[in-house]
Amino acid sequence: MPYTILPALIPDIPAVYTCYFSAFASTPLVSALFPSATTSDLLDATSSFRQAHTASVISYWNTSSTQYTLKCIDTTTGDIIGMALWDVYVTPSDWKRGELNWLTGKERERAEALVMPLWEKREKFWDGRRYLYCHVTAVHPVHQKRGVGALLTEAGLRVSRETGLPVYLESSREGVGLYEKLGFRTMRESVVHRSEDLGGDGEEDVEVPLMVWVPDGGKLPENMRLKA
Repeated sequence: MPYTILPALIPDIPAVYTCYFSAFASTPLVSALFPSATTSDLLDATSSFRQAHTASVISYWNTSSTQYTLKCIDTTTGDIIGMALWDVYVTPSDWKRGELNWLTGKERERAEALVMPLWEKREKFWDGRRYLYCHVTAVHPVHQKRGVGALLTEAGLRVSRETGLPVYLESSREGVGLYEKLGFRTMRESVVHRSEDLGGDGEEDVEVPLMVWVPDGGKLPENMRLKA
């Protein structure tokens, strides 16, 4: 397989997030978080939206001591075809939910309805604990179904094995099968996104599975229960 996983560098940011937006531009969550951006804005790395987004990412990289961005490279072409964000808490996490302060009014209410339940669960189970959080894994649609997502996830699992720390993520419905194959298990608790927050117009409520992976000898928080 002509793929390799490497840490993303500052010059990689536009290509990394082209993978992200190409994979998720049409999803309700991205639509809610960036309601004023058109699909063209999201996919064009030279658009004013993407240039501002790149500047924001660089600013975050200058301050974060826990989040690592990985890239998957097609070694036959040199193209970046996938990405993943991993938060690694080798010391107890001090992460707290943030604010969607670039949004206002109804747009902010809709985005918060989708994001805040996810943040609440993360705080409930992991506040002050040592663990790994897989924030997102994205593969450019042209390269999906070729094992790239598994490679990006396995890169994080290697850190989990080396540190003995559990891994936590929120899965899409489409991603559950991949994560189960890699040994993830689903928690009893989940998050449900309501149809009206997803956009309505025939949308159904969507359950967001919360999943964990525990290395040999690792432990889960006492307040966490897994499905049988």
